[in-house]
Amino acid sequence: MNRVGKYASSNEVDETELLTMVFELSEKDRMIMWAEGYIDLVIEKLPSYARDILTNRKKKWEDTKAFVQDRLKEIINQSDFSEKLKGERKEFALFVMEHYPQYQLLLFLVYDGNLKEKDLRKFVYRRRFGSGKRYLH
Repeated sequence: MNRVGKYASSNEVDETELLTMVFELSEKDRMIMWAEGYIDLVIEKLPSYARDILTNRKKKWEDTKAFVQDRLKEIINQSDFSEKLKGERKEFALFVMEHYPQYQLLLFLVYDGNLKEKDLRKFVYRRRFGSGKRYLH
């Protein structure tokens, strides 16, 4: 949690100070707040006239996450994918790396049955600001 999140979670929050801290954050740091799931706490503590600063960005990131979810559903519903999903991990890995390398991390989480919303948020964040380590945790 960055210092804005820590300040927002404290009992004594000055709205103006919090607003100043949010303005000083880079887009990357704001998106980290969303990816880690504490942006709602910060939005709640902001003054009412300034909440749209983060609300609009959050909506954009949520739309991107919804797009990725829809894309995953399309991939999962394909018959080829369903067959490989039921097979051996090695076959599945080769199939995913050949056909869907950009969604590799998420598809392996689907294979293991461990896909969570936080994983989708991190994926969206890494696609936007990630380095070459997109598929690593």
